[in-house]
Amino acid sequence: MVRGLFTRLERALAYFPELTLKGTPEHVGLEYEDLWLETDDGNRVHGWWIPGPARTPLQATSGQPTWVYFHGNGGNISARLDGYRSIHRFTGANILAIDYRGFGLSEGQPCEAGTYVDGLAAVAEARRRHGSSKGPLVLLGVSMGSAVASRLACDTSPDAVVLESPPSSFLDLAPVHYPWTRWLPLSLIMQYRYETKNHVARSNVPTLVVHGDEDDIVPLFSGQIVFDRANEPKQLHVVKGGTHDRPDLVDEARYYEVVNRFIDEFASPVHVQHDQSLAAD
Repeated sequence: MVRGLFTRLERALAYFPELTLKGTPEHVGLEYEDLWLETDDGNRVHGWWIPGPARTPLQATSGQPTWVYFHGNGGNISARLDGYRSIHRFTGANILAIDYRGFGLSEGQPCEAGTYVDGLAAVAEARRRHGSSKGPLVLLGVSMGSAVASRLACDTSPDAVVLESPPSSFLDLAPVHYPWTRWLPLSLIMQYRYETKNHVARSNVPTLVVHGDEDDIVPLFSGQIVFDRANEPKQLHVVKGGTHDRPDLVDEARYYEVVNRFIDEFASPVHVQHDQSLAAD
């Protein structure tokens, strides 16, 4: 009984889902397709496929990238409509975004294992739609979604992962937000850990970590830990003045210049071995 109560408390502290969509990509001028994906454990999750802009014959020779977008622990996929538009504009990518179970229109109840299973379904669908494109397949994780993206990178071998404002681990951050937890044996009782730092340590996928230096939700030290634990090739880009909510808005052109340069250099579908990572930005 006590364990059940703590599980419900932990879920309430870990997830802040919204069930109602605030809009669709159409509201920001993007075409889209509704998706319903069945996961390996029989759950149904909702998502969107947002095709990238039409390619010219010259651009078609380089292939079109596809990004799989994993949001954080609050809201739902409709909370970052402007973000999809920016990805569409600055990278020319197709975008596949999903809601984890218990978020938005997706069925089920949130849990850490479930987010990974939901993510696997999303990557499989993105890979199917990406097909024989010569462009890179990129996993973008935002906040908690960074743990999902980095975990899936170990299992699905995308061409790159971009981790925005990543939590190194919920175990690391719990005392930051809930000081009273410092007196608890968290490693023994916490179920939802989202240990991005451990996932990147197991992955050989090129990894870009982006973090705002004024992030008061997931402080910069967390992103630094993730970067330090990641394998080569990797890069850390610190956004001066960036907060937790869309650090790209400080300077979108600069943000996507960094992202595109990293992907161009390290994330070709035909992997090239590099002797050293980019210097920390």
